Amino acid sequence: MKYEMFFLAALLAITGLRAIVLSFFSNSAESTGTITSTIKPIEVETTLTKKAFSLGRTSLNGALEAVETVTITSRVMGQIKTLPVQQGDRVKAGQIIAIIDVRDIEAQRNHTSAVISQVQASVTVATVAETQALANKTQAQAQLNHAEAHYQEAETKLQEAQAQLGEARLNQERMAMLQKAGAVSQLQLDTANTQLALVESRIQQTQAGIEQAKRDIEQAKAAVKQASFQVQQARTRVEQARSQVQQVQAEVKPTIAHLNHSIVTAPFAGVVTKKHIEVGAIASFGQPLVTLESSDRLRFSVVVPKSMMSVVKQKDEVEVHLDTLNRSVRGQINQIILSANPNSPSFTVKIALKNTANLMPRMIGRVELPNESHSAITIPQSALWKRGQLQGVYVVGVNNIAQLRWVKTGKVKDSKVEIIFGLKEQERIITRNIEQLSNGQQVISNFVGNN
Repeated sequence: MKYEMFFLAALLAITGLRAIVLSFFSNSAESTGTITSTIKPIEVETTLTKKAFSLGRTSLNGALEAVETVTITSRVMGQIKTLPVQQGDRVKAGQIIAIIDVRDIEAQRNHTSAVISQVQASVTVATVAETQALANKTQAQAQLNHAEAHYQEAETKLQEAQAQLGEARLNQERMAMLQKAGAVSQLQLDTANTQLALVESRIQQTQAGIEQAKRDIEQAKAAVKQASFQVQQARTRVEQARSQVQQVQAEVKPTIAHLNHSIVTAPFAGVVTKKHIEVGAIASFGQPLVTLESSDRLRFSVVVPKSMMSVVKQKDEVEVHLDTLNRSVRGQINQIILSANPNSPSFTVKIALKNTANLMPRMIGRVELPNESHSAITIPQSALWKRGQLQGVYVVGVNNIAQLRWVKTGKVKDSKVEIIFGLKEQERIITRNIEQLSNGQQVISNFVGNN
């Protein structure tokens, strides 16, 4: 739209300028009473514009290919024991492709299993030791609790005896004074002395019990500490044994997986297109065994010139013809692959086929694709007027007046220029002597027919 507005503005500027000039000369002529024609009609050749439509098809050769292609490799090291397929054989999904002798791996698996049993036994032993250590700790804690209770009991008895000691001493002193005064008998004094001695003896025994309780507490605390240490050691041994079990089990997993990989099966139904190894050979890890291509899912691959890119669209329905089978198969374009090289003259088209019964990969075929086609007005190159970046065409209007029409051009082929916009069908354009023309000039038309 901006391009069209630019041309329109330029055209208006030129047309307006010419109108001013013509108006000036017209006014001058009228003022003098004379009319002078300074521009004489020019004889030109003209033709009518029309739309050209090009439609054609191009036949391109290609080949059938499998949608799924895989080279099956060995995932273990061993001798090929069985390889029951041959090149060209059709196989089903899950069918055995090869069996690999893995006796060394089996021996390794058996050895590792024995190691696992030993390590698991050590876990059991460590667990038993942990249980015994926990029991010892519980017993030591009970002894500590008992010693602390005995200590508290002795402390209480000591406090009671100390209280009784004060009363016994006071009673003994009072009895001794009264006995001197003859107020009480010697027997009463002896009784007070005995009571005082009993209280003092009880205090000594209680204090001895307290000391023993303290020693028992210390011993019980040491026993608890030792038992806690033994529990920690036992738990550490249990964790170590379990860790060893996990480590050995982790080591045996690949071995078991390798044993499972000794039987190689087809991942999908297809055709064996290449056999890379024979029975008796030693297969290393990653060794190719066979190449398998799917037979149920085929597509047609064709290389297409880049000039046809605008007419090749995804989901377009096409027909692939297989000459060797004299058979045509309908398909749909589902993949357009451009070359990594931007200067490549071609690109690849993949066509998904709807019926692949009895077809095989690498069968040769051909497909017809439409050429680039469109409907557009074309004019002879001689009719194109140029000034720098501006391009125009002289159109013959009413009273054979040449009018300059700004246009936008497209492709040029066979001395014909495609007009994208600026002209319509069945307009009479000037094809000769355009350099001698000016906008608004009268011409003598010599019609030479459609271009």
